[in-house]
Amino acid sequence: MFGFKDGGMDGGMDGGMDGGMDGGMDGGMDGGMDGGMDGGMSGAPRPVSGTTAAAVLPFDGMLGLAEIDALSVPQGVRFPESSWRPDLRAQLVLSEFGTTNWRQFDETETVPREKWQHVNGFTLAPPSLDIPDNLEAELALLMERARFQRNGARMAEIARQADHSMDYWKTLLSLTPANKPATMTLMIAGFTIGQMVGMYFKDFFHRARPAHYLPTLMTVLPTPAHPAFPSNHALQNELVGLLALRCLPDSLSACYADAITSLAYRIGENREIAGLHFTQDSDAGRQVAHWLDREFMGKLDIVQSLVAEARDEWHVSGRATLRSLPYAAPIRRRTALRTTPDSMAVI
Repeated sequence: MFGFKDGGMDGGMDGGMDGGMDGGMDGGMDGGMDGGMDGGMSGAPRPVSGTTAAAVLPFDGMLGLAEIDALSVPQGVRFPESSWRPDLRAQLVLSEFGTTNWRQFDETETVPREKWQHVNGFTLAPPSLDIPDNLEAELALLMERARFQRNGARMAEIARQADHSMDYWKTLLSLTPANKPATMTLMIAGFTIGQMVGMYFKDFFHRARPAHYLPTLMTVLPTPAHPAFPSNHALQNELVGLLALRCLPDSLSACYADAITSLAYRIGENREIAGLHFTQDSDAGRQVAHWLDREFMGKLDIVQSLVAEARDEWHVSGRATLRSLPYAAPIRRRTALRTTPDSMAVI
């Protein structure tokens, strides 16, 4: 991604052919025989005195079925829920979500490339960038952020969050597949569903990226190969944060809520600092996330089941409530957002 491709190909071909043919044959034969014999002998169990190598397991296979008492084998064994790999179990959430009517739009109100309205009233109608004042305001803000916010800390975050946003959630909430499998399943489902829904809307609006309007913006990362609106980073991470809050008992929700909300917001904002998204892209992504969580995710049977599992993972003893920690003050939303129960639109 950062120039390794060309150097790797040239150096790899030259050095590999010269060094590989000369050193590979000599070193491979000598080192392979020595290392293989030493490692194999030291790593493998040695036969007990008086036995043969064929009697050592697991290298000699398994016991024959004739030597097993079938009556002693447990009956009715089922795969343990806690043994699911979270990213694979998340596909079950995606499957149930896919049966909903999330794509059913109001044909009388929807205008391709301009406005999308669901039958339940949710609306996306971004300001047109064909209007010079709108475009100038968006580009001016991105240029200001490029000048003042592309510092060392932000640049490191932007690079890591391009493909590994989940690492930040794992760190914030101390998550592992072993200690919080149901919580991780729901959060990964947020990324999975957010990706699919975001791509649907990107195709509908087909919005150009900032660099398509102003190449001299010099994005931090290469411009992604899909449309801009809405921002998937904002959509996915906002949805992940909302699902995480569903998993927490009330005492911990009060403690973590500000940090979760701030992290989700910051990851989306970093894409603007990188020059990859307009503010309207991020705002819309967050709006879609709240709509999905409110109208669909919370109503899915599998989500409700996973939330119950997840809350057991977060069992807390001691105080009934915990005060909010001071390190994460509540974020301030842009005033350009307007939210009503029946409609959410970018204005």
